[in-house]
Amino acid sequence: MKHILFIIIFCGILILNAQVFEESCIYNSNVEIDDGSCLYEEECETSVLNYIFSENIRITNTSNDQKFPEIAIDENIIHLIWVSAIGNNKNTMYSKSENYGETFSNPLQINYLDNNIVAYGQSGPKINIFNNKVYITYTDNRSGLTSVYLNISNDNGVTWEEETLISDTPYLNMYQDFKVDSQGNLHLVYYNYAANYELDDVRYRFFDFGNNEFYDSIAMGVVTDNMEPCDCWQPDLEVDINGDIYVAYRNNEQNIRDTYIAVKRNGDENFSEYFQASNLQDFIGFCPSSGPSLDIKDGEIAIAYTSYNNQNVYSSISNLEDMDFSNYISVNPDSDSFQNYPYILLDNNLHAVWVDQNGFDIFYGMIDLEEDSMINIQKINDDNTNLAQKDPIIYKKNDELYSFWSDQRNGNYEIYFSKAMNESILLGDINQDGIIDILDIIFIINFILGQEDFNIVEEIASDLNSDGLINIQDIILVINIILNN
Repeated sequence: MKHILFIIIFCGILILNAQVFEESCIYNSNVEIDDGSCLYEEECETSVLNYIFSENIRITNTSNDQKFPEIAIDENIIHLIWVSAIGNNKNTMYSKSENYGETFSNPLQINYLDNNIVAYGQSGPKINIFNNKVYITYTDNRSGLTSVYLNISNDNGVTWEEETLISDTPYLNMYQDFKVDSQGNLHLVYYNYAANYELDDVRYRFFDFGNNEFYDSIAMGVVTDNMEPCDCWQPDLEVDINGDIYVAYRNNEQNIRDTYIAVKRNGDENFSEYFQASNLQDFIGFCPSSGPSLDIKDGEIAIAYTSYNNQNVYSSISNLEDMDFSNYISVNPDSDSFQNYPYILLDNNLHAVWVDQNGFDIFYGMIDLEEDSMINIQKINDDNTNLAQKDPIIYKKNDELYSFWSDQRNGNYEIYFSKAMNESILLGDINQDGIIDILDIIFIINFILGQEDFNIVEEIASDLNSDGLINIQDIILVINIILNN
């Protein structure tokens, strides 16, 4: 039956080809692929570059939970931190790789005082680097009230100074983030709660690298009588090349919890500009489980956030002058399950990782900035269990992507990572044997009939017109390539 259907399809293709050959070269600039009728001059190529994640590598091997990874990359060194938890006893751990993730050093506990770390999803310890200095911040309740602490290494993570308190307000201080700018200055943001545990304000504090001192913190001005940031989730802070400070947060106005960005211009004493980054009227009557992710590259700014009403993750990109985020797209438009916990990286394109809550798998996708479309969507974790993967992050170094996450496939949570290289995939060569022939057509037909499961490379190679679908149109394009070659 399968062979009969194949013959019918093949004959239909040959008939359609008679019409295709009469037309001029059809060239899809998005994937640099033609319909097979081009003469394969320089402007008509048949390959496309995509990041393909490789096998998963387990970093920790323990009997208790290892969660909330974060990294910083400097040259060939990957500095990795996470939280090790035994019940309510939590500690901040550090390890590094000096060979791009091939091996990692033995884990080292960073906090000098044991078992007082406070951490949640997307709100664990943070890490940044400057020259040979490594900075790690986290929240700790050793005093009975949670505050923000800082550990510093002056020799690329070999030795560590004892932690110091860096939040300067009383009572409860949580949900911190920080960045180190190009001059070595440290920028800290955190939520400050009053004695009654209500959110009092959001604080920003500056560390002057040249004078080696922290200035007094200032209120960001985002807590008013009518609205305040969602007081149970993480903000995200970024610094642009001009030294301007951007803080993204989930707002709360009568349970409408859209995403906003507060801006402090370099040289100004206070935050003075506020932008609404999402306007989905996202009504959430409870404490949501994820906050926004923000990144800046040159003159571009990108944000990603979860809509609980739509159960989806959206991302938007603007230039820094306009701060216009009205054009947004779904990171996984073909999925009908809940997408959550986004983390983004902005370079020439926008890279995103997130959790698909139908199975709690880690997914990756890339937004092509020229075409404004999500491409190359793939599952990163390579296990076939229904156990949870959480806390994904993504970074880039030397045209390679690194994603780390917490993984429960072994019972307790462990830290895993996967690396992706920018690979050239010959479109139409489904089985990747270097030849486009009848075997590749059979592969596509079997996939359409549900008799073949594709990996990510085979799926990309099959979608010749880059419409996100694998169907008869892709078969026609493969036939044209075969006949023209």
